[in-house]
Amino acid sequence: MKELIFFEKQKFTQSFWMWLLVILAVISGPIICFFSTSKIDVYILIMSCLIFIFMYLCELKVKLSKEGIHYQFFPIHLKSYTIKFEEIDSFEELKYSPIGDYGGWGIRHRFKGKAYNISGNQGVKIHLKSGRHVLFGSQRSKEFEQVLRELMRQ
Repeated sequence: MKELIFFEKQKFTQSFWMWLLVILAVISGPIICFFSTSKIDVYILIMSCLIFIFMYLCELKVKLSKEGIHYQFFPIHLKSYTIKFEEIDSFEELKYSPIGDYGGWGIRHRFKGKAYNISGNQGVKIHLKSGRHVLFGSQRSKEFEQVLRELMRQ
């Protein structure tokens, strides 16, 4: 069994703006459907509800153990993925612009790498020996980086 050294779980629901959007959708959806006779409005309401349910279910789990970095972005990833320490070239704790650098939150793909982020603008960027990188958004990026540094020395 893997001995966990660091664990962080983030959800979109930690953000005030997420709750605000959900409340607006819940209030405005029935009002629009009541005053409209179009079936398209009903479909828009259903799709809005499904999107918010999906966002409510989304969670990013990042774990550090002696085996490596384990991560899962549920419900996109149904299983956990691992980056082994021998695959890592370097890493850095950093402040970044989610929209400017990666185009937003969630799972973001860029030419040389990926980003997994839920909220905020701090994280740990893992530079792989393959030349690619993976950024993990974190509310505890300094602790993440310190634990990773200790594990890489072992």
